[in-house]
This record gives sequence, C-alpha cells and structure tokens, in this order.
Amino acid sequence: PVPPAAADRQLVIKKVDAGKVKTPDYQVKPAQPVQRMREWYKVEVTYDTSPEWLDEISFTYYVVVKAKQAQAGRSPFTLFKGDVTYINVEKGRHKSDIYLHPSTLARYGEVERVAALINVGGRLVAMEGLPSGSTSTRWWEQLPPQEGYLLNRMQTPFAMINFDDYEAIKPKN
Repeated sequence: PVPPAAADRQLVIKKVDAGKVKTPDYQVKPAQPVQRMREWYKVEVTYDTSPEWLDEISFTYYVVVKAKQAQAGRSPFTLFKGDVTYINVEKGRHKSDIYLHPSTLARYGEVERVAALINVGGRLVAMEGLPSGSTSTRWWEQLPPQEGYLLNRMQTPFAMINFDDYEAIKPKN
C-alpha cells in the first residue's frame, strides 16, 4: 500500500534521526561506581498529527545491520523489526523512538539502514527512513525479520528521560 496524498494525511513525518546514544546515568545514594557507559542505537521519528485525537498510532520499525566479519554461508545482513503503539494522541507535534541494545550491536554489527512505517486505523499513512528516500525500494521486504531485539523506550533505561515528550505506549497483551 502507498501512503495517502498530503492533502488527506492525518500524520506527517517531519524528521527521522538515528545514531548511538550513551546509557543514561542515574544516581543512587550511596553512589555505586558505574562499571562502564555503553552505547545504544536510537531511532527517533518526529511527526505531526492533524485530528484533534487519534485513538492509536502504530509504528513498525525496521533496522538492518551489517556484520563486521562475514561468516561462510550466512548473509552479512540481519533485519530487526519492532512495533510500538501509542494511544490517545492529541493533535500536534510528537516523537516516537525505538532502541537496539548495545549487546545486539556488538554481536550483529553496524546499522546500515532504518525505516519507520506508521499505521492509523490499520492503514499505512506514512513511511520514511535513513538514508533519506530509501523507503521507495522497500528494502525491509528482502530479509526475514528478527523480532524482540528492537526495544521501545519503556523497555530501556531511557524510559524516564523526557517522559512528557512521548505519548503513552499501549501495553502488549
């Protein structure tokens, strides 16, 4: 399916950003020394919504990584897929994000591409990725996706950082 024309869009992607971020450092009393600061991979989408309220917005994220060293008989690429659904989204500017754990990056390699597909009411309303314009090739359909590796912010130490900048995540049953 192709996203609708700009005139009838309920949601418009403003920006897709991605890169490594360090684990947040929370302080506890008495302070425990931090063993090490690791780097997560964060994908963030900034988007605008036009209806007064949307019941749900579902994001499906795809991240493809390339192995540092090729293994015989295996593709050097691994595709990760993750979903996050936001509820009770009021009209305005919003952010969505998803993360790859530092251990996943260390094991599977460096990120090559990312994509976000956004559904409202079961209909694809927008998609974008990095590098910019790369979603036209639908590259995420070329590999079998691995689920459970992309984590929404509530599954990470970033859950409480800028909490009010993000919408409520619908729990999975």
